[in-house]
Amino acid sequence: MASKKPDIEKISLRMENIWTSAESRIIQDIVRRIRKNGTITSTADYQITRMAELGRSSEEIEHILKETLNATYPDMYQLYDDVANWQYVRNNDIYEQVNGHFLPPEENEWMIQMSEAIKRQTADELSNLSQSYGFAVMMGGRKVFMPFATYYQNYVDAAIMDILSGGFDYNTVIRRVVTQMVNSGLRTVDYANGHSNRTPVAVRRSVLNGVSQISGKISERNATLLGTDYYEVDWHPGARPDHSVWQGKVYTYNQLISVCGLGTVTGLHGANCYHDYYPFIPGVSERNWTDEWLEQQDREEAKKKTWKGKEYNLYEQMQKQRSMEAAMRAQREKVDALKAAKVDHDEITIARAKYKSQLGEYAQYCKKMGLVEQRERIYYDMRGRVA
Repeated sequence: MASKKPDIEKISLRMENIWTSAESRIIQDIVRRIRKNGTITSTADYQITRMAELGRSSEEIEHILKETLNATYPDMYQLYDDVANWQYVRNNDIYEQVNGHFLPPEENEWMIQMSEAIKRQTADELSNLSQSYGFAVMMGGRKVFMPFATYYQNYVDAAIMDILSGGFDYNTVIRRVVTQMVNSGLRTVDYANGHSNRTPVAVRRSVLNGVSQISGKISERNATLLGTDYYEVDWHPGARPDHSVWQGKVYTYNQLISVCGLGTVTGLHGANCYHDYYPFIPGVSERNWTDEWLEQQDREEAKKKTWKGKEYNLYEQMQKQRSMEAAMRAQREKVDALKAAKVDHDEITIARAKYKSQLGEYAQYCKKMGLVEQRERIYYDMRGRVA
């Protein structure tokens, strides 16, 4: 049976809507920052520059900001004069030369590249960018899948596009989406295999996977344009044991699948995988990580350090760090639950004291192991100050 021909017009409209929605969120954030500070901040300047790179002319940008801010032309002149004189401004022309040089999407190579990757990632459906399936929520004593999956995927899709557009940083997006979901009453995400995660963990994992997988599609498209079937997989410290054996090396696309497990949950670009892969041209490209260097790193990472009578290599140290962060998020949730239940004040105080003790132990552990504290992993639940 012949495969169904893609609806090109529908795909084009959906893709346009994806980019327009992402741009709208960038504009809203720019306006929020200007209203709060009375000026174009460094972050707002960066976001305005990204809008120009997405194809907007300086004339359009000024008009959009003027209308959204409900500002007069003298107001806009003052805003623009202030930022144009700022020595760290990223692109003075945006503020000094009002022009109508609009770059159509079909001529914007960056947008073409990104759009093609999204289409490949979603098989032309342009939804569920993280390719997450099997989500469920308990309703009436039984698991219901589709309504919740659609709700969850819409939020995650928006988060992925905000990161890909370059208008927002990763942690800002995660905090925003987690807050939206938790405020709507969603506390945990269940999977068809019986596994369950708290919402912040599920969101972070889905967004990370979606961004990584779309980046992979971009690499594959670039490899095709370069006429190569080879890719270099990058390296990072503390990789899980079954990933450390193949990271930092060069493979054909088929080997990415057979050796690195591309396309599987546990392999390259699978759940919680931080690796990427990039086109490599044999005889032209130079490897970033030689076999000798990789072997030396393996020996260094195998060295163990002791914490409370137990020995940990680098991978185990980082896993212990993740475990401590998860325990603190759970304790923060417990403090909030006790407060909401209006239990005895002493019980809340004890729970807070335990959390504060966990924070202190975490700092000591990271210092002894030589790890960088990653407190954003603790705080992205958006519960504010707890201790």
